[in-house]
Amino acid sequence: MSSKTFCNLLRITIIAVALCGLVTCILILPSMGTALATNNPEFAHWRIPWLFFFWASSVPFFVVLVIGWKVAGAIRHEKFFSLQTANLMKVCSMVLFCGAGFFLLGNGALLLFDMSHPAILLVSFFAVIFCALLATVAAALSHYIAKAAALQTEAEGTI
Repeated sequence: MSSKTFCNLLRITIIAVALCGLVTCILILPSMGTALATNNPEFAHWRIPWLFFFWASSVPFFVVLVIGWKVAGAIRHEKFFSLQTANLMKVCSMVLFCGAGFFLLGNGALLLFDMSHPAILLVSFFAVIFCALLATVAAALSHYIAKAAALQTEAEGTI
């Protein structure tokens, strides 16, 4: 598979994931909150804080997609093994770790303000663990891309 084809497939995937994320944030979450508040009036005062919390929690998701778009551009131009790409992956890792931490702390805060249930916090641990796993993979990729870039620079110097 050529770099151009791989870049195009990666960008199509990023667009599809971004569209799914936008539909979820703009349509699905608000309608679910409204339905929950309608069916359970005692939860009606929770709707707006949870909606803002989910919107704020989705920001790192979209930042990672922008970084993925830039990495796809590096692949297209055959510059994947560069310090710039390694730094992008490092930023991606930090964004994912911060996003996971924010999501966990936000769930804990909502629980402390009596706007959540302990089971929600327990279930959110799976999302946090998944984000931490992705962040670890991004950090490892950053490390190995930087090493590959150094080897590539060294090899170009010896030829």
